[in-house]
Amino acid sequence: MGFFNWLLNNIYIIFQVLFWLLIFYWLDFDLFTYILNDHVIIKIILGIILGCSHLFLFRYLYNLNDTDSIYVSYNDNKELENISDKQDFTSCKKCNMYRPRRTHHCQYCNKCILEMDHHCFTINKCIGKSNYKLFIKYLIFMEINTTCLSGITLYVCYNFHSELSLYDLIKYVLLTIASFLGSITLYFYLIFQAYLSLSNLTTLEFIYPKLRLTAKNLHQ
Repeated sequence: MGFFNWLLNNIYIIFQVLFWLLIFYWLDFDLFTYILNDHVIIKIILGIILGCSHLFLFRYLYNLNDTDSIYVSYNDNKELENISDKQDFTSCKKCNMYRPRRTHHCQYCNKCILEMDHHCFTINKCIGKSNYKLFIKYLIFMEINTTCLSGITLYVCYNFHSELSLYDLIKYVLLTIASFLGSITLYFYLIFQAYLSLSNLTTLEFIYPKLRLTAKNLHQ
């Protein structure tokens, strides 16, 4: 049962590790090594960049999956009279407790999250105040990986298309398109998150104006 519970808790990490392994297996490193045989320095640099970025990517992914401190929990029987500043708290009927402002109940986790940004289905975990920095670091290294992948496949397609079989050419073209779109999407999403951070807003507060007003009033 212990191993089964561990497997369920980390299934999203395992899926992403297998996904990246599948991508690199599909890249066919024998072919890739042959193509860059005369570019040893480039191979070393790419190997270091990809190796380090994946190491940090999986590290932050694991840390994100292991953060339970995002959940707000108080004594269910705690009375409002015992709270020093009533204006800084709201009540959650689903959790049957008082909670700090800018705390929202996640329908998927069925728990309250302090400064909840959104529920991330990639890791099946809510992003809130305590793990937001980890989430941004995870996105940054995901961006590095997809950018490197799009650059590698584009380089191969442009310079060695005549040496590739039809199957390998289609494979590299598809990987180039997919990784490029992923890289552009992550790039603009990181810009959006930077804007939210500078504005002291969460994604939920950006989408719902009423929550945005609450956040601004709280910091006046």
